[in-house]
Amino acid sequence: MTMLLWCDGTWSRPGARSAVSESLRRTLGDRLSWRYVDYPASFGPATATGDLAYAESVAVGVHELADAARDVDGPVIVGGYSQGAAVAVAYARLVGSDDRPLAVATLGDPHHPVHLGRSGIAGALSVPCRRMSVYAPGDPIADLPLGSPLRSLADLGAWMSVRDLAAARQWGEDVLRDVLDARRMQQWWRNPAAFAGLLSAAGYARGYLGTAHTTDYITGGHVGRLACMIEEAAA
Repeated sequence: MTMLLWCDGTWSRPGARSAVSESLRRTLGDRLSWRYVDYPASFGPATATGDLAYAESVAVGVHELADAARDVDGPVIVGGYSQGAAVAVAYARLVGSDDRPLAVATLGDPHHPVHLGRSGIAGALSVPCRRMSVYAPGDPIADLPLGSPLRSLADLGAWMSVRDLAAARQWGEDVLRDVLDARRMQQWWRNPAAFAGLLSAAGYARGYLGTAHTTDYITGGHVGRLACMIEEAAA
């Protein structure tokens, strides 16, 4: 039976899973094996003062996901929701062809592919295997206009950490490096829709605090759509 290794979103831990991931788990039922892969799921001081930065958390997640995949005797699909989606994408891009999963399945993916002048907030990334990515319309994490200034929040906040003086200094150095090396930045201001993006930024930010990145995935049927794709890939 195919195993789905799933990384949940920010704040996830045993006993405290997101409603979106739990909805997907229940929808799939016993049609394939399911295992949560735990990792810090942190975002620097946004989750707690001493927490790892987002980029560090994702890096740990990739390591944990690789260990979990090696323990599976059979076909594997990797996936995740929100920050967990970034972990799954990073893992798929890192491993060699011999370790490549059957597919990558994501919800609320910060690296969602470009679609209709939009993409994930952290920039679209490809994977060298089948990709099944579903977004809820208006989700600022997965369905953000290419000309939105909110993209700079993802770029500059990836290494945000103030857990100690050294971490805070490193964050400053990382930000300075990104600013000086524009190739590392999403240049949203070069997009023809950048002016409209300035006007809509507040609305998309409110979307993160509302339901566009959370329960809309359940009520809008997006979890069910991804479940069907996963079942097809596992068949």
